[in-house]
Amino acid sequence: MNIYWIVQIVLGLFGLSLLVFVHELGHFLAAKFCGVRVLTFSIGFGKKLFKINKNGTIYCISAIPFGGYVAMAGENPEQVREDRPDDFHVQAIWKRALIAFAGPAFNIIFAYALLTGIYIIGTPELVSDKLIVGIVEPNSAAEKANIQSGDTIFTISGKRADGWDKLREEMGISIGRSIAMEIGTSNGRKSVNIVPQELGDLGVGTAGIHPRHRIFVAATPQEDSPACKAGIDKNDTILSINGHIIGYYNDMIDIVSASNGNAIEIVYESVSENGTDTLTTWVTPYWNEEAERYLIGVQMGLAQFDELKIVHRSLGEALKMAGVKSYNMGTIVFRTIHRLIKGEVKLKAMSGPVGIVQVIGLVWLENLQKFVLLLALISINLGIMNLLPLAITDGGVLLFLLLEKLRGKPITQKNQLLIQQVAMAFFIALFVYITFLDFSRGKMLMKDREKSQAEETSSYNCKANSSLLP
Repeated sequence: MNIYWIVQIVLGLFGLSLLVFVHELGHFLAAKFCGVRVLTFSIGFGKKLFKINKNGTIYCISAIPFGGYVAMAGENPEQVREDRPDDFHVQAIWKRALIAFAGPAFNIIFAYALLTGIYIIGTPELVSDKLIVGIVEPNSAAEKANIQSGDTIFTISGKRADGWDKLREEMGISIGRSIAMEIGTSNGRKSVNIVPQELGDLGVGTAGIHPRHRIFVAATPQEDSPACKAGIDKNDTILSINGHIIGYYNDMIDIVSASNGNAIEIVYESVSENGTDTLTTWVTPYWNEEAERYLIGVQMGLAQFDELKIVHRSLGEALKMAGVKSYNMGTIVFRTIHRLIKGEVKLKAMSGPVGIVQVIGLVWLENLQKFVLLLALISINLGIMNLLPLAITDGGVLLFLLLEKLRGKPITQKNQLLIQQVAMAFFIALFVYITFLDFSRGKMLMKDREKSQAEETSSYNCKANSSLLP
């Protein structure tokens, strides 16, 4: 286990613990407001590693960091109840309902506050609403649908293409389902049907298409090379060759290699003191015996194409946009469950606490704003899931209280206990299964990252020791 993995897990546990703290804080404050005696406020389960006793309540951090709880007097039907006036079970129905509802509500409010803050601070947003395809993976669903680099995606399932994240979500929950798309090509607009394939063994779908990347000249071209003679210089961005938009290394390599020494038209951007100029030049590739292909004498670099701008929102705009984003995030779970029933998402796509910790830590290391967005996503879905009327969730408590209100008396402790035990057995089995998948995915992610790092090192060494790239 390397240091990166350890840091990722530590950061992930911290992020998950923060969400658990927010949830349990909701229950705690509502219980105090309603005059209910709180016995324990714990982050985590199991053995108490750190605890303090204040005003009759034990505040603690426990050994198993996946979750937490607030224990109230008279709450557990398995324990002997004293029927004290500050016990949970003797409170009015509305008080018990408020306590149960407060935990999920705090998660949703917390997510809304995070999103509002992000929109005020500023978010990267697309300069254009067009989705221009940069990379099409070989043998992917996109390639089978004849989607090519440089194509523009206008609509998905009859709706305007609203960013790459929305496209990935739609593909992720649509394994084997034909999706209609309207795209723009060099020959005009056309309709295609794409059938997402399963991504690896993760249980989610993928189309195999990615945004454009910027191909730039990473070093000063070789002296007397075709590129140097044509005026191409370091940091220039290659936009197209012979009318073909360049979105990846291979696009450029393939076109130059296939030129057979004939002149090619290169459109590129060059940054000067006066701004950015778009220029066109003609370059005649030369044959290199060592590389056994045609070259123009440049080293290439790859970066995400700059199609984003930072947009700051006023408080009013931020509150409105956070509401829309919260709704979209909160309904993902229902869309996923619907597609899960239809077989367009597989059960192994679900993640438990182990998987959530891994992803939180990984995203935190990659990008702070994405980490905050992920926290908001998990927090709001934690709130929504806990409101579902399942026996061991807060929604289950609310369901029991509703039945008590309708019947005029509570469900017997024996029946409540039986229902909760059956539900607990089911969820423990599901938890074990999903945790097994999480560990499997974690090993795969680490292998992929190590492979990626090795490829980056190899690529760097190759560039440092050779100037034979096109």
